Amino acid sequence: MPDFATPDRDALKEALTEVLRENRDWLRELVQEALVEGADAEARREADYREAHAERQRPHVVAHGQA
Repeated sequence: MPDFATPDRDALKEALTEVLRENRDWLRELVQEALVEGADAEARREADYREAHAERQRPHVVAHGQA
């Protein structure tokens, strides 16, 4: 790769650090929303699993007089 195409790593690091600091609140909100969405999805999966497992544990009821 030619030298002109190779970014100055220190300059790139500085620029990225500055952008992240300027957008810290937005980034924090983004991460929080992602964590909440993930937790909600996991809670729904667990509830679905518990419901399915509970149905399998219920005894099969046969009406009186029927086989």
